[in-house]
Amino acid sequence: MMRKKTFYGGHAILTILVALVGLICITVCASALTVPAITLDSPNLTVKDKAQAVITGSVSTASGQKVVLLAGDGTTILTEVSTENTGEAASFKLPVPVSSVKRPGTTKLYVKSLQAEGVAASSPAAVTVKAMKSQTITAPGSVTLTNLKTSASLKARASSGLALTYSSSAPKVVSVSSSGKLTRKKNGKATITITQKGNGTYLAAKKKVTVTSRKSTRKEQINAAVAWAVRIAKDNSFTYGSGNGAHHNGCYFCGTNYGPKKYMKPSKKYKKTYCCNPFVHAAYAHGAQNPKMLEGCRRANGIGMEKSTFYKFKCWKCVGKPAYKKLQKGDVLVRSDHVAMYVGGGKLAEASGGGWTAGSIAVKKMSKSRYNGFSYVMRYTGY
Repeated sequence: MMRKKTFYGGHAILTILVALVGLICITVCASALTVPAITLDSPNLTVKDKAQAVITGSVSTASGQKVVLLAGDGTTILTEVSTENTGEAASFKLPVPVSSVKRPGTTKLYVKSLQAEGVAASSPAAVTVKAMKSQTITAPGSVTLTNLKTSASLKARASSGLALTYSSSAPKVVSVSSSGKLTRKKNGKATITITQKGNGTYLAAKKKVTVTSRKSTRKEQINAAVAWAVRIAKDNSFTYGSGNGAHHNGCYFCGTNYGPKKYMKPSKKYKKTYCCNPFVHAAYAHGAQNPKMLEGCRRANGIGMEKSTFYKFKCWKCVGKPAYKKLQKGDVLVRSDHVAMYVGGGKLAEASGGGWTAGSIAVKKMSKSRYNGFSYVMRYTGY
């Protein structure tokens, strides 16, 4: 039997050749697609609670494709941005929806570019977003220390309740303890840095406090002297110093109001007494911390009823007899047998009246007629 030969026509052969060429072209074109890479500026982001994170980075080839932010499942698109069609590397910013981040906590997301003409889809790049609670430190912005106010507590606290640490930029000027207590060393300025380093829930926090250490002003000295006089006047354990054994110019705190001994510290044998002039003197010695007044207080050599006894301390001037309404806080009113301190508000702090009663050292209302009974006024000038 003879086999029948089959011949293919030209049309059929052409069809087969076209198919083969197309297949080859598809294979070649597919292999020629650019596969871009995603580079993140940081694969780990930390943001404050309720704040929005922004993921930044670059795609190696920008051909008008989209760069997308994917949820942790790797498929859900949260945010997308389009690139320009430059064929070159391009940067991008992808805002992270606040609702898509666990707060506080850690959320894993992915960034990739989608396929476009001439480019393939990139591999996903993982990014971790950690949302933490912010905390604030409450403390004064500035503090002033003087020779009258040599220490202070910052009373700082973190809103998280976590422990704080303190440091001083100039510990030889102002030191700070582990509890936030400031101590004046000398004149100058220091910056106190309060730090809370944070933990797995809270972000770190920091606050700076400027501390000025200086000598007290005249006004501060007067206020301190008046405060001292008022405090002693309201302390009912102190009485008038006309009792047996009380030194006329003596001071309880210097130990000079009982007997001739000098530079003695107070003890139970010393009477808690003051006469009029040592009371006013002690207010400026111990309240205002005037060193010359303090030296006179220790030596029981205080102010008297004469201008000359004031002048020897070089911190007083006589202002004559000003009008009642022009008296200034801290003025000392003098007559031949008495001195008293004007504490403002029409009131005097004085040791007067004799006897050992608590009311003999007191803050009293001063009438105009009583003021007229004084001869002149001495005004403190500071040191």
